[in-house]
Amino acid sequence: MSAKSKKKKASKAGPESPVSEKDFQNGGGELGDNNGRSPETPLVNDRVMEAMNKGFAEINLKLEQIIGGQSDLAERVSSQERQTTEHSEVIKTLVNRIDELEQYSRKDDLIVSGLEIMHVSFSRAVTMDRAPDHHDNAPTHELETLEDKVVEFLNSHGITVHTDQIYLCHTLRGRVKEKKSLIIMRLVSRKAKLFILRNSSKLKGTNVYINEHLTKKNSDIARAARVLRKQGKVQSTWVRNCTVFVKTLAGSEDARILAIRQLTDLDEFSKNI
Repeated sequence: MSAKSKKKKASKAGPESPVSEKDFQNGGGELGDNNGRSPETPLVNDRVMEAMNKGFAEINLKLEQIIGGQSDLAERVSSQERQTTEHSEVIKTLVNRIDELEQYSRKDDLIVSGLEIMHVSFSRAVTMDRAPDHHDNAPTHELETLEDKVVEFLNSHGITVHTDQIYLCHTLRGRVKEKKSLIIMRLVSRKAKLFILRNSSKLKGTNVYINEHLTKKNSDIARAARVLRKQGKVQSTWVRNCTVFVKTLAGSEDARILAIRQLTDLDEFSKNI
């Protein structure tokens, strides 16, 4: 066939139209399917989506586990806090009860402070009792016991006390070497104790003081109450039967007398002044 015939035949068939990118995406291309994608594309996309969904599901599951664990932990912490609070209240109650029992055991005690004593003489007096040979040669003042010295001092200042009214008398442990040690004196009756306390004002000017034998807690309360009195926040403070009292600053008619049994009560009272 000649070139002329070929050209004529091609002219009858019409010119070839190029396939555009749009036609290819719309399915007009020979290589595309009805959706404009290669046969492999749907399979790849489905696998990717499946993997992503699986990953998201695993992440959600872990988040739920974490959130659930945090809720459980928060509940456990809250339970521990409640138990701690309950235990603290129990401990506080027990501590107060122990302090009450300790204070009760000291209800007949008095503390004498500032009295000069000679411990060497007292020790020698005890030694004389064990060694009668030295007893007759010892000076009279060295045969006096600590109890005798306290009774002699009190009687010399108008506070009549007999040795048979004293159950025991000794210096505070750990302070024996001091010349003016604290002396614990236990009376045989509450009546004898109150008598000495009522007349303790007769020792004014001697630098010797007589007070009730308080526990550490009550001593701290009494000390804090004295600080408030010095600061002018209360009229007065005193101790009676091992309980600390304060008198408020209001007028004589409105003034109140408060028994302070806890240091926190005194702190709360001072804040409201």
